[in-house]
Amino acid sequence: MTEFHKIWVDQCEAAEGIEDDFGTQPALEYLIGEKFLDFLEAAESEDEFRDEIPAFVARIQTLFEGWQLAAYLETAKESEPFDPALFEGDDEYSPEEIEDNRKQDIR
Repeated sequence: MTEFHKIWVDQCEAAEGIEDDFGTQPALEYLIGEKFLDFLEAAESEDEFRDEIPAFVARIQTLFEGWQLAAYLETAKESEPFDPALFEGDDEYSPEEIEDNRKQDIR
């Protein structure tokens, strides 16, 4: 059984399958846009995760070409910044949900 802080190994293997089946962009979105960011969030409070970051990054670099990573990261930062004004006067969202949205936007 895989230790949870080593889950990135399985996630990298899954990204390879995604790339084979659906292409590079979906694989990048899965691995970097979702799994790697989640991993970094866990690493903020868990030393075991933090210690795995260099190995995870090294593995990502073997899966994708440098130009593919650069292109993905360039487009990832093109989103609009979080706008708290969207939630003013809106009782539909709790403060926790608004904060979750802000954190997601920062990612």
